[in-house]
Amino acid sequence: MKKKGRYVVEAAFLVPGICMLLVYAVFFSLYAHDCAVCVHTALEVGIKGCYPDGHTDSQRKEDMERDLSEKLSMQLLWLQNNHVEIQVSPLRVTLKVSGTGSFLPVSGLETQQTIYRIQPCETIRRSRWMRD
Repeated sequence: MKKKGRYVVEAAFLVPGICMLLVYAVFFSLYAHDCAVCVHTALEVGIKGCYPDGHTDSQRKEDMERDLSEKLSMQLLWLQNNHVEIQVSPLRVTLKVSGTGSFLPVSGLETQQTIYRIQPCETIRRSRWMRD
């Protein structure tokens, strides 16, 4: 018995499988990129918004929401329906970015970052346990 068509049959199974793996690798890299962008942008906006500049908490929250939405709209690749939620309190700022994309079987992306508004150096310097 001759084995003439064996390589063609193997290629018919392997080539589509390899192509699917490459496509999923590209889609996963888009998802990983958006995860990193969301975390970095949330931290950047949160740290920028924590500094005392004379604004009230509501003004600071509006500025941070506008800045975060603006930066995310320019940098995201996979995330399409993003939702930004910011909570500002005298102690901390909590930023939450969530959303979904269209072409991955992932339920969505959700990132939450908390930045504390206290000044740790002054707090440590003024505390009693640092004194002799």
